[in-house]
Amino acid sequence: MRKELRALTGLRGMAAVAVAYAHFNLVYTANADAPFMWHDAVDLFFVLSGFTLSYVYDRETFRFSDYLTARIARIYPLYLVCLIAAGALYVWPLVVNPSTYPAGRAASDFAMQLAMLNSWPLIGGTGVHWDAPAWSLSAEWFCYVALFPLLLFRNVPPTAATRLLGIVLASAACYSLFIHEFDPTLTNTVIYTPKSAWSYWVPLVRSTCGFVAGWLTFASFQRRDGLHAACTRHSGAIWCGVVLVVVLAYCGLINPQAPVFLWPFVVLAATDDTSFTSRLLGSKPLHFLGVISYSIYMTHFIVLTMFRVRFGPLDTWSLATFGLLAGTAAVASIGSYYAIEVSARDAIRGLRAPAPGAGEHVSDCTISVANPAGQPYEPVPTTSGLSKSTDPDVILPPLARRGVKSALER
Repeated sequence: MRKELRALTGLRGMAAVAVAYAHFNLVYTANADAPFMWHDAVDLFFVLSGFTLSYVYDRETFRFSDYLTARIARIYPLYLVCLIAAGALYVWPLVVNPSTYPAGRAASDFAMQLAMLNSWPLIGGTGVHWDAPAWSLSAEWFCYVALFPLLLFRNVPPTAATRLLGIVLASAACYSLFIHEFDPTLTNTVIYTPKSAWSYWVPLVRSTCGFVAGWLTFASFQRRDGLHAACTRHSGAIWCGVVLVVVLAYCGLINPQAPVFLWPFVVLAATDDTSFTSRLLGSKPLHFLGVISYSIYMTHFIVLTMFRVRFGPLDTWSLATFGLLAGTAAVASIGSYYAIEVSARDAIRGLRAPAPGAGEHVSDCTISVANPAGQPYEPVPTTSGLSKSTDPDVILPPLARRGVKSALER
């Protein structure tokens, strides 16, 4: 079994922490006008999703039913727990009222969120999500169901230049729609109509563009083309570019959504595990953050909301309260990972285990591959003595992929 590319797991962990920090920072009154830098981290998740699913699945062995079952099984348990928790702890007792958010509208939003469809304007999705970060799960669900199976069976552009052009165009489309049509009020629990109907489409367009960019990025990685060589050779320069763009955004000199153009190249650079940045991202602390990144992403906003209810506005908090917030968020993330994510994975392993005497040997050896937005998938037992994850936590080189190609799906 080939070694994993740990840097992508650490990269996802850093993105999840960035989202949490930005939410904590935004609700602090003194920083209410700070750039929305967490949006850039979510776009990084979308690129990682397109990249990693393109690695995990092979068109010759792809089975849509297995793929969809794996996605639902690994994403939905924690999503559902967080939805119910947000409703029970905050929305129903404190937000629902006849004038701003009536019970009928809340019930309708709950039903749409229950099906992960409230970011789908084509079927009437309002964009409201009680656990605010969950909007991206609804947008990714569209890509899982409708987009990725199409990309998997399409031939990628034939040259490195055309792949680069596709990445730039996808990033530009995402950037352009966001800066012109994004409306943050859409996710709030109020009756609200945006100025432009296009605002409803921003989540789906962002996820679609990110998936396409990730799909093209994987094609460069798979072929080891000139774009891949340039990114891995100059990974330090790419990260310096990220730092520069973020600093300029916080200084108000460029739009804070600009890093979206860099994320595909950051992902490619991280596939070289010999660089300093990849070794740092693959270190044990950052790797662990990547492992629990989905839990960080889904639970931190609920923790923050309950702290605001209990302690009031953040600018009135003591340093000890901020420390308690950070500690509670960490405990909630780690606890939900082991209690919900790992438990669900173990349950799926039990359901998929062969019956005694079936003649199939299931090895304890597991191949994990990096997953979009930090949602690990259940490894699928194979007759080869290896397990191939259908939703990754780490990325393996192509040689390892070819070694288990025939056992990707059952």
